[in-house]
Amino acid sequence: MILGYVDVEDRIYDLNFATLRLRVRVEASGPKEGSRVTFSQVAGAGSASYRILEEADASAEVSMDHDGKRVPLLRPVEGHLIRHEAGLLFFATPAKRDPDDPGFFLVKLRAMPSAVQYFFEDQEGREMISIPRDEILRTEAEGDGITVYVSAANVALPKEKIAYAVQLRPASRLGQLLSGVGASS
Repeated sequence: MILGYVDVEDRIYDLNFATLRLRVRVEASGPKEGSRVTFSQVAGAGSASYRILEEADASAEVSMDHDGKRVPLLRPVEGHLIRHEAGLLFFATPAKRDPDDPGFFLVKLRAMPSAVQYFFEDQEGREMISIPRDEILRTEAEGDGITVYVSAANVALPKEKIAYAVQLRPASRLGQLLSGVGASS
């Protein structure tokens, strides 16, 4: 899973604003082919492209799940959810940002305020979540939303997995999109 931000040039960054040297683009193809999501290297060759299966406007919230206790990483933010052949992709599109705290939605920012402002204002950055299908453990209805439980590698300790809870709302709009994405309980 990638939780971070994407800039105006489609470059992906992690929570600490470190570049992952990846780009993500949503590309419109012809009417028969449909749209695709393409992940590629910023420099050099190599890319993977997946057909978009369904998409909807949604809100997302992400927490680390420590034995049922959730530690917030991404506050609820409006955006656009895409289900593609290899997983889920969410791009935040908040109606407005607080000019004094443009990185408000990402809870764990470890960057100078001027850097945060640069990323979100000058680079037109927005929060993003990318969840590969094989990291999804299950989905559960929760209140007015659906929670996607994810097990992903720890960046600091690659051999260890971290559990995440990704809450997507509203369930009424996302039920079909998330149907069959993981084992449901």
